[in-house]
Amino acid sequence: MGATESKLTFRKGVFRLFEERNIRASDEYWSQFWLLPESAEDVFSLVGAQDIRRVRDHARENLETLIHKVIDRLFRTIEAPDFPSQNSTLQLLNCIRILTRLIPFIFESEEMADWEEKFFWTPQTRKLKKNRKTETGGESQNSLEQNEAANENLAKESGQESQTQDTDIERIETIPPLGERLLSTIIDLLFLAGFTLPANLANDSSSRIIYVNWETGVGSTLPIGSSKENDSNKTETLRLLLAFISKSMYMSGATYMGKENKWIKHLVLKTERKVVLALLCSLLNTAVKYNPAGWGVPYNHVVFADSREVLVTLCLQVLLVLLDYRSPSNRVTTNDFTRQQRVSSVDTTRSEKESIPLSPTTPTSINNLASNEVTRVDNTPQDSAPAVDAATTITSSAPSTQKGHLPSHVDNAFRYYTSKLHRPQDFQFLMDGIYRILSNPMQASNTYLPGSTKQIQCHQEMMMLCWKFLETNKRFRNYLLDTDKVLDLLIILLYYSIENKQDSAQLGLVRMCAFILQTLSGDRDFGVKLNKVFENHGSLPGNVRIHAFHGTYADYMISSIYALIATTRGMLHSLYPAYILTITNVSPYLKNLSVVSSTKLVHLFSQFTSPGFLLSEEGNHRLVEHMLEAFNNIVQYQFADNPHLIYAILRSPKCFENLSEFTLARGLDEIKKKEKRKKQVRIVTTEKTSEQPEIKSSQEESRPLMSDSEISLNANVNVSQNSQTELTDQDSEPLSEKARGKLPEGVTVASRRRSNESNNVITPFAVGKSGFVPTEDWVSSWHSHLPLGTILILLGELIPKIEDICISQSINSDQPVLEFLRKATMVGILPPPQSILIRKFQWSEASVVWFSSLLWGQIYLASSNYLGVFNGTHVKLFLVKPSTKEGRLKNALGNAVGGVQGVIDRLSTTNTTNTTNTNTNTNTNTNTNMNMNTSTDTSTDTNTSTDTNTSTNTNTNTTATTPSS
Repeated sequence: MGATESKLTFRKGVFRLFEERNIRASDEYWSQFWLLPESAEDVFSLVGAQDIRRVRDHARENLETLIHKVIDRLFRTIEAPDFPSQNSTLQLLNCIRILTRLIPFIFESEEMADWEEKFFWTPQTRKLKKNRKTETGGESQNSLEQNEAANENLAKESGQESQTQDTDIERIETIPPLGERLLSTIIDLLFLAGFTLPANLANDSSSRIIYVNWETGVGSTLPIGSSKENDSNKTETLRLLLAFISKSMYMSGATYMGKENKWIKHLVLKTERKVVLALLCSLLNTAVKYNPAGWGVPYNHVVFADSREVLVTLCLQVLLVLLDYRSPSNRVTTNDFTRQQRVSSVDTTRSEKESIPLSPTTPTSINNLASNEVTRVDNTPQDSAPAVDAATTITSSAPSTQKGHLPSHVDNAFRYYTSKLHRPQDFQFLMDGIYRILSNPMQASNTYLPGSTKQIQCHQEMMMLCWKFLETNKRFRNYLLDTDKVLDLLIILLYYSIENKQDSAQLGLVRMCAFILQTLSGDRDFGVKLNKVFENHGSLPGNVRIHAFHGTYADYMISSIYALIATTRGMLHSLYPAYILTITNVSPYLKNLSVVSSTKLVHLFSQFTSPGFLLSEEGNHRLVEHMLEAFNNIVQYQFADNPHLIYAILRSPKCFENLSEFTLARGLDEIKKKEKRKKQVRIVTTEKTSEQPEIKSSQEESRPLMSDSEISLNANVNVSQNSQTELTDQDSEPLSEKARGKLPEGVTVASRRRSNESNNVITPFAVGKSGFVPTEDWVSSWHSHLPLGTILILLGELIPKIEDICISQSINSDQPVLEFLRKATMVGILPPPQSILIRKFQWSEASVVWFSSLLWGQIYLASSNYLGVFNGTHVKLFLVKPSTKEGRLKNALGNAVGGVQGVIDRLSTTNTTNTTNTNTNTNTNTNTNMNMNTSTDTSTDTNTSTDTNTSTNTNTNTTATTPSS
């Protein structure tokens, strides 16, 4: 359709669709839709969104006929004896393009739901002669006329089958619904020799449809070859498949968990086993084998276009959608293999306390996104996990079932066979490819020649795929933990988190990295691996390097988490639990923490215990509890190997003692005094903003955290000075060292303070903007359970001894004190070691909706760069807001949370063990600035409505606002 005249003819034909009613199916008019277009751009530019809506809403019979004719032509073209030829291939592609263009606009309309069910999912019938051969060159089975023979009454005809006439007796045959046949045909197109596979493959086969792996890798070692034309046809066919399974994008977040997507369900449940394996391995190998560097020549991407990235992105997206599917009846919110990996029984008596629910009023509260499974481990940090049984290969691991059907308990064939991968060489191939894609942005930003390395845009999809493998395949996870690959993944996760920490458009990626970190931290082997020295730190990009760093991977992780919390001014408040739980989970295994990371941990704890932060949200005390648990784990299990952390704790006794004596009155009084001092400073001095990074709740600024230079300086202060000031300076008269050292676990001296403050009654008030008002009962509910006993006993026992050393020896170096701590023993002094509690990330209904929203939001965004398959459609899982810039209409995608109010309301009515609670008074408002990616960030109010902002922008600096879903 290169000529202007032919384009005009086609455009006029599009007008006729909605201007003329009831166009006959036999009219030659319909042939122009597969004859005239010459490219996908022709179809998407000449068939407008409003054109499709007008024919859908005002001439639906023409839309139905068009879809029927195009599908019929697609069937006939594949079965034609002269296929592939130049004309037939173009007609087939045009049929694919027309369907790709139309289907999203059918899904967007709720009024089309009944029509879709009847048209695509109602079984059809056709009449056949009893003795007539059923060979179908192309017209017999798939012609429009025979498809329209549906709705015949089979009961009437059933008695005729026993009659004895030989030739002229007709019988009725039921054929599968059109949707099932169409999906099967689309899958066949992906394995059609001469179209998506090399034509020579058909020479040795009686069929042109050959289920082979596209690329070598998992399940295949023999290359079959490919051409640019084959890859282009794969791209267009995958785009069509993605359009048909995109029904989920047009479901609201509130109804997402309860609605069925029949298109995906058919693929994951009713596809033959050999087809599932071929498709799974083809998509996986194509995505993982991609090398964006090509031949490694600088700036090669500037000279040569790389169409392969589009194919790789579509392979990842289709594979992720298939792996993400869970049927509504089986959408259990637990990890697939979590319970298989338990090393001991779950602590059910303390499940509610230990499952770290944050405040329901926290922005994107972790309650809504994840629950944390609590696993109690033996009292010694030893690996007691059972050995993993050896498995057979992916192609023979499934139980033998008739016709290759899945076991009855399996609701997703793709997830099932993914979980059966077991060969180390396959895992090495997968992890090498995953790391190659994930490390590309880091390498592209760390070159001597700026822009010389191509930076790809599919890294977020690859991160999702890595998470899916960690979730579904325990052998893959064990492989990572048994090798240093898990450390490479750790650095990647921290890089993406730090690189995007202040970009609201990338918060979805940052959140995903945080949850993967928490997932990895649930394994003992990960904690042990962190003790390895990080030797390649100098090769990292400058923005994630730590000045003068010398330490282990654990030191780097702790310093990075500190930076994520301390320098984001509350943007990542909803992720604090995941970060702190990551540290708590690995704390029993950490050794030789550096002075910098030790000081950062203690200083982070001091900020969490400040009244301005502690009282601003209902669930902030959980962070304090888990940091105390981390300190206790290190003190009880790795005391001799962590003198720097023990010393950092001993140099900050006020932080722990003030917490033990904390009361609501004292906290509110301190907040008032702080505000008064701030006002006085504003009056006396000109406006000066501190350059120090600060930790903030989402509502209020807390005390500034120290920079790295300050931490390094303070960590090396003269010991004698520390001993005479920090170790002894107290705000008020403390208990004697002897009395404090003999405190039993869980007992505090706060009661003494409360009795003195009982006459000074302060009316509680809201500390933060969320409106939460702390009360005495609320403080009492958690303060008495703080695990402070071990630390208080440690302080009472060691501080006097260190003071004696400093005074008697007049030392001016830390080394004698550190040497003393290495040799000191607390056996018989400290209480018995606490059980090791591992809190793994566990899927909840809200987190399932969040992940699906993030995935589909990324698909929407990626498609807008190539044709814009979903542009202009009214998606419901997230919000799309059109915005104008430089005279062009762009579609902007922001936060892909979607309307989760229905899910949250359901969750709020239940209070189960090991699952965080969700408040029914939740209002999610999202304002997200999106630049070429998806993100998730919400702020919470105390109303019972949900406003979700999602917008997608293929340009820059476009902000979405908030209509509700």
